[in-house]
Amino acid sequence: MNLSTIDLREALLKYWPALFAGLLTLALASGAVWAVGESPLAVLLILFNSAFGGVENFSYTLFYATFILLTATAVTVALEAGLYNIGAEGQLYIGALFAVLWNQAVAALFQQQAGLSPALSVLCLVGGTGAAFIGGAFFAALAGYLKTYRQTHEVLSTIMLNFIAYAIVNWAILNPLKNVETQNSETVWIIESLRIEKIWGQASPFLFVALIIAVIVLGAITRSWWGFRVRATGQSEPAAKLAGIGVKKTLLSAMALSGGIAGLAGFNEVYCNSYRLIDGFSPSYGFTGLTVALLARGKITGLIAGALLFAGLQKGALDLDLETEYITRDLSVVIQALVLVGLCIGQSLKRRA
Repeated sequence: MNLSTIDLREALLKYWPALFAGLLTLALASGAVWAVGESPLAVLLILFNSAFGGVENFSYTLFYATFILLTATAVTVALEAGLYNIGAEGQLYIGALFAVLWNQAVAALFQQQAGLSPALSVLCLVGGTGAAFIGGAFFAALAGYLKTYRQTHEVLSTIMLNFIAYAIVNWAILNPLKNVETQNSETVWIIESLRIEKIWGQASPFLFVALIIAVIVLGAITRSWWGFRVRATGQSEPAAKLAGIGVKKTLLSAMALSGGIAGLAGFNEVYCNSYRLIDGFSPSYGFTGLTVALLARGKITGLIAGALLFAGLQKGALDLDLETEYITRDLSVVIQALVLVGLCIGQSLKRRA
């Protein structure tokens, strides 16, 4: 047996769960589409053309990919520490709320909604980014505290905190931050000079920030002393304690960083897209990021590819309502669920092998 055969076998064993999840999803989704009277190939072509066919369509895919890459990176940080952050959805909403609150503070300080100088605008944008990060980090740290000091499982606490985040944001939108000029559930607009324009179609320049964050964070996890402590804690808390690692501090810092990165997705919405906070703006970016993180398994290439794939699915599914008779955009949610089921089955088979 030569070296290339061994490498191929190791690669198959390593990526078997993701490969199995993809094949199972394709088979089950195709069967479901065929069962309701549509052609699986035709639906696949609609999804592909809508997501990647043309500049405008692809720019929308990149738009969705920015959110998904941020939330997937956030969840990956927690996963490396052995934590399941199911609360990225709530954390990005809190991050968006803090970003709007920062805008209101700047508007009150300078008594204007338009003409800030370029230098001051950049400074305020950095402050808005920090505010969104702090908001998401604080909200995730609540779950981290409950995990480390009260032994409350993070899955339970983060899910419950999602509903609390929705309630807080909804109250803020309908009361102190309400835009009285419209009946829609949205806040006042942010200062004009703080609005970041699109760079290509619907693609936001924050996409490059998301890429940089993903590379830096995953690099820190694999190559820094802090990352070693995170990975050691995630693999075995008792062993990490014996090695002198402060497990509680490590878990809390990982959870806070995870929430902070998710909060940046809220900044992207407020300052790079809608220029205000709209109730229910997220089509489950946090949960999609969870799926991508589970598939990527801590690899930057996996995060980027997964973000593009699921962003394309998000964009492509929008055209299913128009171009098919029996299939709707809800197919994208079904496919995400099938991916998770396939991934769980693949992991189970891998452990038994």
